[in-house]
Amino acid sequence: MKTLLLTNDDGILSTGLRHLKDFLFSKYNNRYEIYVVAPDRERSGVSMSITINQPLRMNQMGEKEFAVDGTPVDCINIALQKIMPQWPDFIISGMNEGENLCEDVFFSGTVAAAYTGHLYGLPSLAVSLIQDKKTGEFDFNTGTRITGRVLDKLLPLKNTAVVYNLNIPYHSSGKLIITSLGLKRYKPTIVEKIDPRRRKYFWIGTGEPQNTGEPGTDLQTIANGDISLSVLKYDLNEPGEMNQLIAVFNDSESKN
Repeated sequence: MKTLLLTNDDGILSTGLRHLKDFLFSKYNNRYEIYVVAPDRERSGVSMSITINQPLRMNQMGEKEFAVDGTPVDCINIALQKIMPQWPDFIISGMNEGENLCEDVFFSGTVAAAYTGHLYGLPSLAVSLIQDKKTGEFDFNTGTRITGRVLDKLLPLKNTAVVYNLNIPYHSSGKLIITSLGLKRYKPTIVEKIDPRRRKYFWIGTGEPQNTGEPGTDLQTIANGDISLSVLKYDLNEPGEMNQLIAVFNDSESKN
């Protein structure tokens, strides 16, 4: 029997996570042993944040279900080192209520949880649902079926060299495209107000991101109504720029 670890950044009681766990139990019956270790409340946008200045508390919510009063990264660390008797065969983070496209992967707690699993050498998948633009609703049932389909394909690969990032549009065509990341440039909206005690405060929103998506990118794929599966490798080096700087600095040093 394979073991799965489920987590998210929307909180252990979120609809996406509950639907995913119930689906995996009902469809796959005794194929998977499933653990759930997730934040006790919403922790969206915390990226790779880890709690180091205060202790963490954990409450058992059910059989093999645990809520941690920390970040998604905290949850993965505690799950692997303190809860699970052996490491899982696969980690799924989600289903997130909201897209994680382009630069979102740097801010997302959902993607960060999957990346943390990757740092442990475990195959990991982040799953995000995109809401209907008119109603704001999410299609959880379609999301679970597609996630199950993707899991069936990815689990046998045992690929620990990358992180998978799955985005599912509301009106999905059912067609899955392997994509690269598009570009999304944020200029956050900052709301300035006065609280009841006459003190100034600020509230940061997402603003209106400027999106650019060529064919084959996650943005264009989602715009077409198709499912996007991005394959992420966190190599932030830039060899071309490095070689240019090496030449510049070597030339400068030789003249001094």
